[in-house]
Amino acid sequence: MKRYLLGALGLAFAILAALAAFSPAIAQSSATGSVSTKWHTTALIDFTLTPNYYTGYGAVPAEFGTQPAPTHGPYATGVGAGSVDFGTTLAGKTYLYKYAAHLHVTSNDAAGFFIYGEAAINITNSTDGTTYPVSQALFYLPSGATSDSNTGFSPGFPFQLTSGAVSGGTYSTPPTIAYTTYPPPIASSNTDDGDYYYDYEFKVPSDATAGNVYYVWIVYTVIGQ
Repeated sequence: MKRYLLGALGLAFAILAALAAFSPAIAQSSATGSVSTKWHTTALIDFTLTPNYYTGYGAVPAEFGTQPAPTHGPYATGVGAGSVDFGTTLAGKTYLYKYAAHLHVTSNDAAGFFIYGEAAINITNSTDGTTYPVSQALFYLPSGATSDSNTGFSPGFPFQLTSGAVSGGTYSTPPTIAYTTYPPPIASSNTDDGDYYYDYEFKVPSDATAGNVYYVWIVYTVIGQ
C-alpha cells in the first residue's frame, strides 16, 4: 500500500510534467483564435464659433407685416467676423439679431458632447457700470445655416448668468469661465460632430439710459459626454 501511494504520487508528477512540456504548443494554438484589444485615448474636441455667420446678418425690430432690412452696429465687421452688435436700439423694444452665431464641433468621442452657453456678466452699461439681468433681456433661438424665418416675436431661451468662476474680461477682452459643476446644456449631441446655428433676441430694458453702450460676454463651452 505504501509503495502504491508513492507510485501514484510519482505518476501524478509525471502527468504534470507532460502538461508542462506541451504548454507552448497549447499557447501557440490559442494565438490563432479571436483577440479583443482595448485601449484608451485622450478625447479631442475641435470647436469653432463664428459670429455673423451668413450674409444678411443684423438686427431687425419686432414688427408685424413686412420685416425691415437687418442693420447692425460698427463692431459687426463682416460675415464671419467681429461681434454681435445690435447697433442703435430703443428702450422698451425687442430686436431679433439674425445669423448671430454658428457653432461647429468635431470630436473623436463617438459618445457625443454637451454645449454650454452662459453670460460671464450681466448686461452692463459701459459708461457707469450699471447692469441689467441678462436672463430678462438676452435670448437665443435656433436659426438656419442659410435661411432664417424668425422674427422679433419668435420665442427664445434666456441666457443665464454663470455660477462658475469668471476670470479676465473687459469691455474689449473676452473672459473665461471655469466650471466646478456644469449648468444644463443649451444643446447636446449623441454623435461626434455637429453644427448649431442661433439668432439672438434683445428685449431692451425700458429704463435703459439713452446714448450709452451696453455689452455682455456670452461664453460657449463644449464638453465630451
